[in-house]
Amino acid sequence: MLSRSRYALLALLVAPALGITVGALPASAADGAALLAGASPLDGAALAGPTTAYVAGEGVTQVTWVLDGVWLGADTTAPYELDLRLAPGSHRLRARVEQRGGDVRLDARFDVASGAAAAPAAPAVQPVAPSAAPAVQPATSPAPAPAVAPATSSTGTTWHVDTADEVRAALASARPGDTVAVADGTYLFKKRVVAAASGTAAAPITLVGSRRAVFRTKGVSGDYGLSVTGDYWHVRGITVAHASKGIVLDGSRGTVIDGVEVYDIGAEGVHFRSCSSDGVLRDSYVHDTGRRSPQYGEGVYVGSASSNWGSYHCTDPVERISTGDNTERVLVEGNTFEDVTAEGADLKEGTDSGTLRDNRFVAAGTSGRNSADSAVDAKGNGWVVSGNTVSDTTRRWDDDGTLRPSAFADGFQAHSVVPGYGTRNVFSGNRVVGSVPGFGVGLYPQAGNVVRCDNSAPDAARGLVGNGRSAARCG
Repeated sequence: MLSRSRYALLALLVAPALGITVGALPASAADGAALLAGASPLDGAALAGPTTAYVAGEGVTQVTWVLDGVWLGADTTAPYELDLRLAPGSHRLRARVEQRGGDVRLDARFDVASGAAAAPAAPAVQPVAPSAAPAVQPATSPAPAPAVAPATSSTGTTWHVDTADEVRAALASARPGDTVAVADGTYLFKKRVVAAASGTAAAPITLVGSRRAVFRTKGVSGDYGLSVTGDYWHVRGITVAHASKGIVLDGSRGTVIDGVEVYDIGAEGVHFRSCSSDGVLRDSYVHDTGRRSPQYGEGVYVGSASSNWGSYHCTDPVERISTGDNTERVLVEGNTFEDVTAEGADLKEGTDSGTLRDNRFVAAGTSGRNSADSAVDAKGNGWVVSGNTVSDTTRRWDDDGTLRPSAFADGFQAHSVVPGYGTRNVFSGNRVVGSVPGFGVGLYPQAGNVVRCDNSAPDAARGLVGNGRSAARCG
């Protein structure tokens, strides 16, 4: 819970009319009647200084905050408040308000006048999963772009960068063991920035910054936010936003993506492609994908559809299989995928021996576009799918804030779309929270896939496990 401010107050009001308002803080933050008196709209408002946002209303159990696209965490006890000290300019504050019987999305765009006190940092909240990005405060380089002044130590060179040109130059010049430390700020790349150098398993190259170091393009119709084509990169903490695709790995072996945020993406959020084997995506927040192409808005996409194998055909160096895109042994763990129009995780034909565990899928796979009707779809072989939670399966929010009918069918699915693939996948310890019209885990067909009895989907209309259209037993 956050302390109250002595400054002007924003009110995100949960009321029968459902709106975002601004007014005086009531004596009790749960006093909806007091809040309604004298309230005025926040959306479109001009604010003069630091503020406190709060939510008040009956039955509120949790409020999750997103400020200017940055996921801040959640308040779980009343009063639900968020201190804001914002720089002059335009801002957007969103709140997911969980109430008994459902949840509500609140959204406000507003301006802070020039001369207002700026925030020294993002508001302090107590975050819920995923964990917060690493606290990184790299020093900036005074050298003009594209020259970068590296600092060399026994563990490698550290490139301190604070312009888009310096980022591009450092990613081109880095060597095994080097670190590219990105200062807070927004980095606009008109042409995609590519991490083409390669580290080694013993000496990876690290690209690191805080969530306030934002890589972006012109928008969801722009270019990739970050392209990784070299091997053994560790990408930590940064944000990738406003791009046609978020982070795309092509032929990048052993790359780890850790604690990043990816959002406002035209198509998929993170894509392991062209034999980007032995990669990792962990402890990250991927949300608001499919903004331009909902049918391609997966949260994480591993491999390539067989229709694209002509473009992304590759042979994994360990398995030495020559059919299709053999991206292998990818680990996806501890992430949150939210408001994802296509599947939260699409594990394509041609992939093998990956692990998808301990992730949260919130309103993922609900659009029905391009068969997106589940949070997870395993079309490869030998995937271990364990400990994941699927929730909010009955809603789909469009960008204009309109709630559309959900096309969700099953919590998890496995499909065989190419002979020899879609088998030996094991589902264990997963939970589907809330009602779904189909199965907790639907197998199309069962084809050697295993669903353990420790999975849970109590409100799945057709039962825990399905083999095609028929109910089946867990094992």
